[in-house]
Amino acid sequence: MTDLPSLPPARIRRTMRLSTLEGSITQLFINWTTGSVLTGYLLHLGAGPKELALVASVPMLAQVVSPFAALLAARFGSRKGLSALFAALGRGLWILAALLPLLGLPYAWATPVLVALVAVSAVFQAACGSLWSAFMGDVVPDRERGRYFGLRTGVAGVVGMLGNLAAAVVLDRLAAPLNFQVVLGVGVLCALIGAVLVLLHDEPPMQRQRVELRATFTAPWRDRNFRRFLAFSTHWHFSVMLAGPFVFAYFLGQLHLSFTQIAVWSAIASSCALVTSWWWGRVADHVGNKPVLRFGTILAGVGLPGSWILAGLSGRVEFIWLSAVLDAVAWGAIGPALFNLALGSAPREGRTAFFAMFSLVSGLAGCVGGLIAGPLLGGFLAHPLTTSLFTWTGYHTLFALSGVARANSWLLLRRVGEPGEARLREGVRAVRVRGRAPVNAGD
Repeated sequence: MTDLPSLPPARIRRTMRLSTLEGSITQLFINWTTGSVLTGYLLHLGAGPKELALVASVPMLAQVVSPFAALLAARFGSRKGLSALFAALGRGLWILAALLPLLGLPYAWATPVLVALVAVSAVFQAACGSLWSAFMGDVVPDRERGRYFGLRTGVAGVVGMLGNLAAAVVLDRLAAPLNFQVVLGVGVLCALIGAVLVLLHDEPPMQRQRVELRATFTAPWRDRNFRRFLAFSTHWHFSVMLAGPFVFAYFLGQLHLSFTQIAVWSAIASSCALVTSWWWGRVADHVGNKPVLRFGTILAGVGLPGSWILAGLSGRVEFIWLSAVLDAVAWGAIGPALFNLALGSAPREGRTAFFAMFSLVSGLAGCVGGLIAGPLLGGFLAHPLTTSLFTWTGYHTLFALSGVARANSWLLLRRVGEPGEARLREGVRAVRVRGRAPVNAGD
């Protein structure tokens, strides 16, 4: 793939450094408004399986706004300013979630109001994410995407880990709901700092275009290879969200882990991810993103649900620590590779619309998976299997179902074309033995 730089090299490097800083600060907001923090807050407010599934699915559904954000960007001729605006609006709304216990609402209203806040916030954040991904895809040179986004993911993960440890101290030592209010409030402050940093990025020039909404929706589907990529993405996000909304609820409710123990889990995963994300990025630069993504999705289907289930059946927390390492290895491969394969599968001209469709399809699939998961878990929990050795619960059934679906995602992935794809072992050997820079196909 040949690079077509539209910014001077010095400005490209400056923006890449700024983006790493922005991603690290924003990661604090993300960690403190999702995962164990949000799950714990919802449980405190009286949420059940259906509410947990809904609040995890709503942000995925919000991705439907992505094509409209792409249309706005094309008409205004800028993505950076809109990204920062949507980020500030979407993340700033979380201050209302922090103030929720002070609003004097009836107890029964608390969970629905929080779900509604998550939904509105997610709409703005989905628009922001789609536009940011498109313009950063134009900033970072093609041959460096794997290494850069892998390193950025790893650095953000370590910062998020430290944030999780700090949040765990607050959550375990202060009484609810004050503990959640403090964590959410500081998270909003970090988010607004991140939005300001986005404004400091350099954006490649973008011409104003009179793009029809219909073309924004149809162009990605006319591209045969991108259509195949969308099919894989649909299956993958649906499979992940069958289990995703309930992992931390399982940790807290069934395994009886404390917030500090969950923060330790996050610390292990994030520390390992600093290495694995960067390393997988280098491997992807040698062999392409598909082989890396194939390995990651199979591991995420077999290793992660398997270790969660074994922890519950055996009562040994060591399987949870193992899952943290496997999480870093699997998602260190999946995250950057999926992002870069989406960018590589989309033509440079019209990339914003293509990436918006990727966000929309992924979001809808994840939303459907999450919404189905809630009733499924409720049904599975009503029929536990107890033996003299262990108790198999509804969580275990749901995790196993999600694992099988995840592990079979490669059947759709293999149909996606990627220039320069090679065997995974060749990339591993090149990184481990020679450590040389990847050869660009266009050089």
